[in-house]
Amino acid sequence: MSKSLLISPKIFPNNFDFIRYFLAASVILCHSYVMYYGTVNFLTKEPFLVWSHGQISIGSMAVDFFFIISGFLILKSFESSCTTINYLTKRILRIYPGFITAFTLSILIAGFIGTGLLFDWMNYRQYLTNLHKRNELIHLFTLQNPYQYSFFKTSPEKGLNLSLWTIQFEFACYLLVPLFALAGLFTKGWGLLLVFLCMYLVFTLQLNGYIFPYTDKQHLWFGNPFFLPRFITYFLAGSCCYYYRSSIVRNNLIAALAFFVIVISFCWFKCIDEVLPFAGAYLLFFIAFHPRISLGNFARYGDFSYGVYLYAWPVQQVLVYFFYTSLNPWTLFFYALCITTILAFCSWHLVEKPFLKLKKWKAGKPNPIPVVI
Repeated sequence: MSKSLLISPKIFPNNFDFIRYFLAASVILCHSYVMYYGTVNFLTKEPFLVWSHGQISIGSMAVDFFFIISGFLILKSFESSCTTINYLTKRILRIYPGFITAFTLSILIAGFIGTGLLFDWMNYRQYLTNLHKRNELIHLFTLQNPYQYSFFKTSPEKGLNLSLWTIQFEFACYLLVPLFALAGLFTKGWGLLLVFLCMYLVFTLQLNGYIFPYTDKQHLWFGNPFFLPRFITYFLAGSCCYYYRSSIVRNNLIAALAFFVIVISFCWFKCIDEVLPFAGAYLLFFIAFHPRISLGNFARYGDFSYGVYLYAWPVQQVLVYFFYTSLNPWTLFFYALCITTILAFCSWHLVEKPFLKLKKWKAGKPNPIPVVI
């Protein structure tokens, strides 16, 4: 029976490490178009936006898949945690050390480069003095991108490390899991699925302009709540795939149908966001646990996807600042990916991995989440 299931009962090995690195690289490719053309021209240049008639960029699609994977793996992490405190400690150790390091380096190094006042210590002191330290600290500990936007003013795209804005929403999804457990959703057979469908409905109504209209207003502490329905929907899609994994069959015909539905909604019917939480999730896990695709050793030198995501934007900004006339979106992508992978290697071995070793501090036995059959 296990061979007919979409998701292997053992969970490991899988191809998530490669998939997450590929998704992080896709975000870099998307941002290469943003950096090179600027936001306005990017909308008519980025390939996925062109092919999907303005529906979605490759970066947005990659982030959606990130949240699906996160929902799957985080529910597993909660299941293996003996207490909620143990679970939250693991999540903090995974997110905060790498984030704090990348955020700080972005401001101290890339931010100063972006002022155009290089090679003068007095300028650097003035730069540090002019920082909105309180607001930067709030953004640091609430997992947002750097507060100030007054960097790289001569570049097509402003901003210091705008990729970081999604991390706050991911951590917010982490906090939902203990609340779901407290509400008994993991002991009520279809409770989690019902919550997912309700959130999907909210997301669909929002997409069609019926509720929660878009605003670009950024709250100092909470970013832009407009994106919560989207990210929670994709996170719950992954969580449901983990929770109901013993009921989801592996079928080549279903996978082909899912791919076909994605293509037609992407290119013709303009409903990709309505389709992706279902068809996209199925295809993602179809590849992640495919018996003939074995990429489990991809991360033998480290898990670089998080570091790539953290450092790519400032690396791209610096490259554009110095070499804009010699670049195009694809060369910018190539150079940025190479440099960022090196930084991600350092981040993993010097920051992330040492803190992750602290995750071994736990007592008691895990409290398994019942598997729905």
